[in-house]
Amino acid sequence: MKPVILLDIDGVLNPTVCPNGGGDRPLLRLSHEKRALVRRLARSGRIGWVSTWPADIVAGLEAQLELDVEPLRVTMVFRPADTDSPTPKLTSVTRWLYRMSATEESDWDSVVWIDDVLGTDARKWATEHDQPVHLEQPDPDSGLTEGHVARIEAFVARG
Repeated sequence: MKPVILLDIDGVLNPTVCPNGGGDRPLLRLSHEKRALVRRLARSGRIGWVSTWPADIVAGLEAQLELDVEPLRVTMVFRPADTDSPTPKLTSVTRWLYRMSATEESDWDSVVWIDDVLGTDARKWATEHDQPVHLEQPDPDSGLTEGHVARIEAFVARG
């Protein structure tokens, strides 16, 4: 199985904010542990950012990861109804996956979504999606852990 791994930042990677990063925005640093976990994930599938963070900040995180394959970026477009949804990013994720499939830009056969905000609507969507889906919902205080990555690796290995 070769999944796209949709990865949130806040509540999952929890970068440290370093003030006076040398520009208009603060510099964000990923811990050594989180960098190692994301690199392991990248060996299991293609990373796709599912974040509302600005592109330049996400690019700074990517540079720290030093991945062999550049991560994708899910286009986040929120509509008023999305804010009342248990999973506000679900509409954007669904739209992006459909567009990637329709334009034949996707080379994955399954979806892993790691986010600290995954509601019942996301769980229902996962059971109805046309590809196998694995959801991981880290505790926002601790974020991504070894246990999450191990479950994802097991999902990929099961095929």
